[in-house]
Amino acid sequence: MAQIATNPWSFVAADQATTVGINSIVNNGGASALVTTASAHGYSLFQNVSIQSPAVAGYANGYKVLSIPSTTTYLVALLPNQFSLANSGAGGNSLSVAYPYKVRIEQIVWQDATAAQLTITDTNGNVVWSYLPPATGNVFTYGKLFWVDGLVLNALPAGTVEVTVN
Repeated sequence: MAQIATNPWSFVAADQATTVGINSIVNNGGASALVTTASAHGYSLFQNVSIQSPAVAGYANGYKVLSIPSTTTYLVALLPNQFSLANSGAGGNSLSVAYPYKVRIEQIVWQDATAAQLTITDTNGNVVWSYLPPATGNVFTYGKLFWVDGLVLNALPAGTVEVTVN
């Protein structure tokens, strides 16, 4: 699990988001929606998840799991501006969240990277940082950011990502 008790926070490949495809999102008449996944999601009650690239764009957001009716379904609370969203068919992904709250990031450093791509998004699915290192050489790269609405480690194939927060 991520080490976020001190600054900077450290993340390794084991902290990469668990990703599962979405079969449908059913709006339950306003306050909640039932998400059905293509395979077992493995989420737990009150876990933070991110819905990214759904068939209905308005569902792209970070959520807390309110109930788990089955291994392939979970219920989330909708925001007031989502109450009238249409049901959403297959499309998009549900991802586990590394850090669910708004945070000010001063710097992100990726150490010991390989030739695979690093991708970090916020809980709404917006790209925070995406980097593909060169095929050879000692890779040590960094980026400077500001306020970010949560962190999702979409792809962290190797190495350590350190996130300095303020």
